Amino acid sequence: MTGSVVAVLSSALLAKWLRLDSGLIHSLIPRSITTPIAMNVSATIGGIPAVTAVFVIMTGLLGVIMGPSIVKMLRIDGEIARGTLFGTGAHGTGTSKAFELSSLTGTISSISMVLAALFTLAVAPILSKLIFP
Repeated sequence: MTGSVVAVLSSALLAKWLRLDSGLIHSLIPRSITTPIAMNVSATIGGIPAVTAVFVIMTGLLGVIMGPSIVKMLRIDGEIARGTLFGTGAHGTGTSKAFELSSLTGTISSISMVLAALFTLAVAPILSKLIFP
């Protein structure tokens, strides 16, 4: 849950700080969940689903590219922690990478991805209205 809240808030606040228009801001908010659900959340909160899909794919690719380095740099040894990192941060592509590490890491990543998507589906509209009334 913390990862989802941080992803939503950091995306929204960074976009606001960059003075992006509201359509782009609302398109960025659900970028850290799997593409079909992110597009649905984006449409619900006033974003542009096609733009959201691009941000989701970019987030997943960056997570797969940077994830292993982050795991090494922060010395994350636990399979549960690595799975949570990849599933929450890089969703489907991260889960694929997690399965390369081990079946337990991949399974935890899958569970994290689904839970993050469900939590963001429920919380993104609320946070969006609180940040951008």
